[in-house]
Amino acid sequence: MPVEYRKGLRVYYETLVALHGVLDRYPWAEHITCGDTGSEMFDLAMRRSEAYGWYSTGGWIYQYEGWGEARVVQDPGRWADCLAGADWTQDGRVRELAWMSADIPVDVREPRLPILHVARILSDAVNRIGRVRFTGLHAVLPLQELVGDASDDLEAMRNWFALTDPSVSVPVSVTVAAGPEVSRKETAVCGAVRERLGDVAEVEVAADELDLSGMADVHGEHGYNKGRERGVMRFVCRAREWSPDVAVWLVEVVGDALRATECAEQVVVTVSLASPPAAN
Repeated sequence: MPVEYRKGLRVYYETLVALHGVLDRYPWAEHITCGDTGSEMFDLAMRRSEAYGWYSTGGWIYQYEGWGEARVVQDPGRWADCLAGADWTQDGRVRELAWMSADIPVDVREPRLPILHVARILSDAVNRIGRVRFTGLHAVLPLQELVGDASDDLEAMRNWFALTDPSVSVPVSVTVAAGPEVSRKETAVCGAVRERLGDVAEVEVAADELDLSGMADVHGEHGYNKGRERGVMRFVCRAREWSPDVAVWLVEVVGDALRATECAEQVVVTVSLASPPAAN
């Protein structure tokens, strides 16, 4: 996957989000077709994006002083959904249920990537056509493209997830695929993640092998296995609940912690539901 490419005179960076889990498709949903897009998943993603007002295929022509020419601008202008796909094999196994990439124009760089927007679109789309057991999420994060301070946003997210039963403890596995230099900062990154989570979730460097059964076996597609081969950090986390929104929160926290420890490259972060330890 290219990290950077050009459309006309604008430079774009690409991120990607993928949901993993088990889908039991509704019989009536078999009539859903891909329309003119060539992909059922992309068609569903476009419909949901447009229903939210996050336009995926069009835009408006604006002309600002200094541009010199009119430009077609997406709404929101900070990202535009690009490609999407899915694996809806009905065998009861964990699959990569939905993935979508998004273009990030270089001239609208912000402190956060649109991980939540894309994950919400994908989650809504697959839940529209069947019963979903969500087990994991992975995201390709071009950290070198982020600018600004996301601390206020992350604090607001933490405050939201604090509004739940503090006695609940859900085991979650977190991995980070990055270059070899970054992988040697595992302890520092863990500390930065812990600081951002506060007392709403716990995190530790994994001492043993992680339970990654919540992640589908994706053979080199969409930056997942390819990224993992570059060097992996592994963390054990405990959260108060489990949902795509929680997974996004953990991904964003990890991404911000990586930036704080001077990681400025493309990374792959996975967050997956782990099996609770067997009772003694």
